Amino acid sequence: MMTFPDDNLLQEIIDRIVEAIEPERVILFGSASRGEMTRNSDIDLLVIKSNVHRGKATDAIYRNIRGCGYPVDVIVARPEDLQQFGDSPALVFSSAIRSGREVYAA
Repeated sequence: MMTFPDDNLLQEIIDRIVEAIEPERVILFGSASRGEMTRNSDIDLLVIKSNVHRGKATDAIYRNIRGCGYPVDVIVARPEDLQQFGDSPALVFSSAIRSGREVYAA
């Protein structure tokens, strides 16, 4: 197991996400938030933004984080998505909110 590659890298990714869509919150979840990253891990981020088209926002984020040097998996959700589906064990929202770590708040 390894720890997060570099705190500066995480901050750079967050800065690029904020530049792309100005989210309300960003939550780091998965192996990176638990300190259980392996060589094959990616950085999982739940990006929360009101009044957004999720597909367009996701595209904007991926365009902006391209070339950051580490694999990143981004899920964009609106607050109402979290309210409606946040308790569903079939979706990632529940575990991301429960076990993730907020790394950005507007």
